[in-house]
Amino acid sequence: MDLGREKLINLMNRMRSQVPPEPPAADCSEVSWTVPHRFGAAAMKRMTDFADVLAGFMQRTLHFLCGSDVEVKPAAVTEHYASVLAEQIDHDSSNHYFLPLLMPGKKPVGFVGLPFETCTRLIAQTLRDPEGQIGEEDRLSALEKSILEDIFSAVTDSLCEGFSVYGEIVLEKADTMVHGRWPLPFQQLEDMCQISFQAGDTETRLDISLYLLDEVVDSIAGVPTVRTTPQERQKMPEQVIECMADAVMETSVWLCPSMMAFQDILTLEKGDFVLLDHSITTPLDVQVNGQVCFKAWPAQSAGRGAIVVIGQDTNP
Repeated sequence: MDLGREKLINLMNRMRSQVPPEPPAADCSEVSWTVPHRFGAAAMKRMTDFADVLAGFMQRTLHFLCGSDVEVKPAAVTEHYASVLAEQIDHDSSNHYFLPLLMPGKKPVGFVGLPFETCTRLIAQTLRDPEGQIGEEDRLSALEKSILEDIFSAVTDSLCEGFSVYGEIVLEKADTMVHGRWPLPFQQLEDMCQISFQAGDTETRLDISLYLLDEVVDSIAGVPTVRTTPQERQKMPEQVIECMADAVMETSVWLCPSMMAFQDILTLEKGDFVLLDHSITTPLDVQVNGQVCFKAWPAQSAGRGAIVVIGQDTNP
C-alpha cells in the first residue's frame, strides 16, 4: 500500500476525529486517602508553631547533656495511620529505640523515637568522647544501654514539660525503652501525628521524632475533639469497607501486548487475524484500577463478551 505524505496526514486526521475529546479536569486538589486528614492548614500552622516551642525545651536539655551548643529545629509535622507507621517501623527500623508515652491512668498515646545512629552519637556526646567507638557491630553494650536510658528519659522529660507548660497536656513516659519494634498496643486506623526534629552542631546531626495520637493534640491544633469508644474504633475498618461497597472501580482484561509494523496496521481489515504471543492455555490478567488482581478465562454471556474468574493473582 503506497501512501504519500498528504494521504498519510489525512488518514491520521480521520483517526484523531474518532477519538472523543478528554473531559475538562476537575477543579480540585488531589487527595491521598492513605493518610489522615484531621488537621487542615490552620491546624498544621498551629502544630508547627508548637513544634518550635518543643524544640526550645529539647535544646536546653541537649545542651546540658552534650556540654556544647546544640541547635534543635522542627523538620516536619505529618499525619499517618498507626497501621502504616507500625508496618514501616517493624520493617525499616529494626535497630531504632523507642520510649512510649502515656496519659494519666497509663493509657498509651504515643512514643519518642531515636534512630540507632542518633543513640550512639548522643552517648558519645554525653561521655564527652565524640570519637569513641559506641555501638560496635550495630549493638549497644549493657553500659551503653544504661546511659541511653538516662539520655532518653531526659529528652522525653523536656518534651513532656513543653506539653504541660504550653499545651496544658499531661504526658508521662514509660519505665523502659523498646528496641526495634512497634512500641504501642494499637496498630489500626488510629490517626497519629509525627513531629520530626533535627538537632546537632557543626559536626553532629541528631534525628528525634515524636509520635502522638491526633486526639491528644486536638486542643493545641484547634480541632474540636471527637470522642469515640473502643468499640466504635474497632468497627471503623468495617464501616470504611461498607462505605466503599458502592464505589465504582475501572476493571479491564488484558490479552497481551503485540508488536506490529505500521504498514501491517494500515492494511488491517475486518476479519483479519492478529497473532499474539499469549498462549491459549494461559489465563488472562484482570486489572482493577490498573492493578492485576485476578486470573480469568474469556467467555460469553447473553451474547456479550465475558470472563470467568478462576482465582486471584499470586504475584507480589
